[in-house]
Amino acid sequence: MKMKHGSALLAGVLILLAGLVGGQTLPGPHMDSTHGVHRVLTSPPTIGDCIQCHETHGDEDGLAIPEAPILFRANDNNFCFDTSGVGGCHNNTALNYPLPDTDFMPDFGDYPGYPEANSGGDKTRGVEYRGRWPGSFVFETTAMTGGRYVSPHRNDIDMPLQDSQGTGQCLNCHSPHGTPNPFDQLTGDYRGMEGHADFGAPTAYDLCFDCHGSSGPPGMNTNGRMIQDFYDESLNPQTAGHQIRLNPDIAISWPSWVQAGDKLPCYICHNPHGSQGNNGAQPNAFLLNDAIPGWSGITDPINVSSQGRAVCFGCHIPSDGVPGSITVMGIVMNTLPDKGPHRTVGARNCMEVHGDMYGSSTSWNVHNPIGAN
Repeated sequence: MKMKHGSALLAGVLILLAGLVGGQTLPGPHMDSTHGVHRVLTSPPTIGDCIQCHETHGDEDGLAIPEAPILFRANDNNFCFDTSGVGGCHNNTALNYPLPDTDFMPDFGDYPGYPEANSGGDKTRGVEYRGRWPGSFVFETTAMTGGRYVSPHRNDIDMPLQDSQGTGQCLNCHSPHGTPNPFDQLTGDYRGMEGHADFGAPTAYDLCFDCHGSSGPPGMNTNGRMIQDFYDESLNPQTAGHQIRLNPDIAISWPSWVQAGDKLPCYICHNPHGSQGNNGAQPNAFLLNDAIPGWSGITDPINVSSQGRAVCFGCHIPSDGVPGSITVMGIVMNTLPDKGPHRTVGARNCMEVHGDMYGSSTSWNVHNPIGAN
């Protein structure tokens, strides 16, 4: 059973101190003796030790903390963020935010395409290089843009796990003690680009589909619960999941690990932590990824043509552009076929032609677009 559907309380300090991946034991990042948690200064240093988060004998600090986790403060998101007292390790924006396309795991190794700061395929360790993290000020904001929360995973009332303040918890997607996932302490599958071997929705994206599918939170809007269906090749065989077809009209070359039938991973277009906009000043709605140039202040791409075009041209090159000027996950993009709307001076919303509907599980939209990719 995954953490998001379990108790919000931690089962025990010694449970899942490491994830098991392919028969190998990998320590969770919090337990890293060099880059792990270092809230309590001790001599000699005990970086990554349990005492960095847990009391040893109970409430010796007089903080009246919850009894079961024996933490230094209440078991809510502020344990990770708050710099006024204990905790606060994840308050700041990552140094490499927004994570650029050059920091995806390369095409050698076990996890090609995963968004991770790395050097020669080796993960760059340290919380300051978790380049998908925009900082607690983005995740914790209650601001809205275009009638939608900038940070819905924090603010939506239908989040499965909530703290005492009614806030969506980090524990919905992460476990502090490590998980079988080798990156980001994620509680479910969330890997590089895959899907060519899956007849249904790709299992590599189950972390998202556990909520954004038919079994998701009852309060979620219908569109959000159908994302898994839009990725399901048994329902949408041609273009499910913005499917990669190795079409030379779209791209010049592909990394060796990209195969025909693979579906775009969610993190190409979205950041689950929220948005401040690529320019840092105009947040996007729909958790749109700040790493894409031109994605700032996008709040209604279906109905505002300029916004819809900005979304598509974040990855696709206009027909009068420069071939190879955009690379997406190692895919070197080509200019689009020379048609009027494909040109820089075009005005028609791409979604009018390639899909702007979300009314059924087989609707045409950006997750399941009309036309080859």
